[in-house]
Amino acid sequence: MARAAGTALALSVALALVACGGSAGPGPTTPADRVRAAADAYLGALSARDWSRACRSMTPQARRDLADAAGTSCARALASGATSADELQSARRAVPGAVVRVRGSAASLGPFGASQQALRLRRVGGRWLVAS
Repeated sequence: MARAAGTALALSVALALVACGGSAGPGPTTPADRVRAAADAYLGALSARDWSRACRSMTPQARRDLADAAGTSCARALASGATSADELQSARRAVPGAVVRVRGSAASLGPFGASQQALRLRRVGGRWLVAS
């Protein structure tokens, strides 16, 4: 049961971005741009199946939550819930056009798709990281 919850969490983070379209622009200059860049980096790591890099793109708490829910390491949890390359590429195309809300050290990107849930990020040590 915990493994299924971990897989569902990993999939929801990746699939939350699938519904919108857009194109990449210049380097991040505004807080919203930096949030989008962090989400794109996370999705890029998932697309490349670089589970360790994807985990490093997550907050420590999100990594712990995913690992605890799956009963394994963050990287193994992401690998076991791997999303298709097509879905991840679609999600990456959605990032540039997504609505971004920044409130201090918290941000949200989206909502997206049928779930209508936003991707949540936190600024940790000057970096935006995926929180849920």
